[in-house]
Amino acid sequence: ILEPLTRDAPNAACLYHAINQTVTPMGARRLRDWLTQPLANAGAIHARQLAVQTWVEDGARLELLRNRLREVRDLERTLTRLSVGTGNGRDLLNLRFAIEQFPGLRSLIDEAHGEAGELELHDADDVPLLSQLAAQLKELPEVVALIARAIVDEPPLALREGGIIREKFSAELDELRGGASEGKEWIAQMQKREIENTGIPSLKVRFNNVFGYFIEVTKTHLDKVPAHYVRKQTVSNAERYITDELKQMEDKVLGAQERSEKLEYELYLQVREAVLEHLRAIQTAAAALAQLDVLAGFAETARLHGYCRPHVGSEGVLEIREGRHPVLEQTLLDERFVPNHTGLGGEKQIALITGPNMAGKSTYIRQVALIALLAHTGSFVPAAAARVDLLDRIFTRIGASDNLARGQSTFMVEMSETANILHHATNRSLVILDEIGRGTSTFDGLSLAWSIVEHLHQQLGAKTLFATHYHELTELAQRLPRVFNLNVAVKEYNEQVVFLRQIVDGAADQSYGIQVARLAGVPQPVLARAKEILANLEETDLTAAGGTKGTTNPKAERKKLRDLTPSPQLDLFDPK
Repeated sequence: ILEPLTRDAPNAACLYHAINQTVTPMGARRLRDWLTQPLANAGAIHARQLAVQTWVEDGARLELLRNRLREVRDLERTLTRLSVGTGNGRDLLNLRFAIEQFPGLRSLIDEAHGEAGELELHDADDVPLLSQLAAQLKELPEVVALIARAIVDEPPLALREGGIIREKFSAELDELRGGASEGKEWIAQMQKREIENTGIPSLKVRFNNVFGYFIEVTKTHLDKVPAHYVRKQTVSNAERYITDELKQMEDKVLGAQERSEKLEYELYLQVREAVLEHLRAIQTAAAALAQLDVLAGFAETARLHGYCRPHVGSEGVLEIREGRHPVLEQTLLDERFVPNHTGLGGEKQIALITGPNMAGKSTYIRQVALIALLAHTGSFVPAAAARVDLLDRIFTRIGASDNLARGQSTFMVEMSETANILHHATNRSLVILDEIGRGTSTFDGLSLAWSIVEHLHQQLGAKTLFATHYHELTELAQRLPRVFNLNVAVKEYNEQVVFLRQIVDGAADQSYGIQVARLAGVPQPVLARAKEILANLEETDLTAAGGTKGTTNPKAERKKLRDLTPSPQLDLFDPK
């Protein structure tokens, strides 16, 4: 959801990046929160949907809104730095720019919602969400005016070196600056005077942090140095001197500059504290702006990719018409994503989905889970139409992975996750299961998968999409009233399989595993031998009761496989 599943996948290969159209860092963080903490209240979902709908229907105003939000930048982090004492003049300036956007943002929302934007927060139950957010954008003209009057347009990063406070903000500071400036001008005039008095054209009055101000004379003119010059330092090609007059002026200049920088820092702290008196109001506004950014981003995503507003009720129905995978449809470059329908609820509780590998089973069940999640965040969804009634949880058991650090095999991880689902799912849950039982032997895996479906049907009642390679499971649709079969349509042409990516009613008539192996480049002799073995194995099938037709002894099945193997080397392992 939040990160791509593999390191080499593009950024867009996760739900967060696929739908993220926020324009501020704090909006991006809030989007992550919403994806990991979906809503379980229909009223709250409808409120967000209404806000998104407002901007979807008014693209011009949406663009104006997003442009203003960009100027807000990361107001939350700016406030944090200022409040903990790590901020600087640039943070105050950014704070001012953000607050200056509040009136324009409120006006845009008021235009969209009329006079509702002027109502106060205590009327929140009757006010649209956008208007509630607008009411939290309190105009703070005194804060804007203070920062504009106190802080220069391009303040330095350092706080204790001056250059932060504007002229005329403090008479005392202006006086100190004037004294330092006059002293520096006197030093410049002294250099001209000393050049004339000594006849040394290369004479310079310089400054460094170690010695302060000094007179530098190159070694070619040392014979012209006056007697009252006091040698201070020898460098490679020059001598450095001081005089009593220069030392006195240095004390005056540096003293004024030091006092000036100290006063500037104190003034900065005073301005910061005055601003932080409004911290609560600005924090409230920042939180509102983050939400506004996410809602505007939802609208932008819906406009860009043709999302629809889902109906969210409480009757336990999940219906999606022409649903699409929100991530995969953006990563496909050379082909169109094939949309599919979904219908769960009532008499259709558990869908068993069969079909060949690579046909699209996993993509289909994942897209349903992602659409359901998006609907519970208040976002629009990638479909022509959708009804996603409230869910209490979305459970997924997809993929295979080891947890070697805990000593857990692939199958152990699979069963642990399945156990969690069976312990916590309810009739208001959505369960997504992909190839349960493939991590163990065929008979164990099939038995577990069969039993899990029965438990979901008879005990839990959770809406379930179960993709499986066990075609024997399709018999359950004849035994359990709320179980039905779906399969991924394919076509065969000249022994080649063509994946149509379309989900259709009924069970798949075969797995096409050998055809998929051919597509993967498996050598022809291996494919021919596989066909021979398959023909023999298909003489045995599973009954609707869970038993077997023909041989019921697993050891006999393994003996049949041994009999198919012509290699005499395997006789070494024959138990006979």
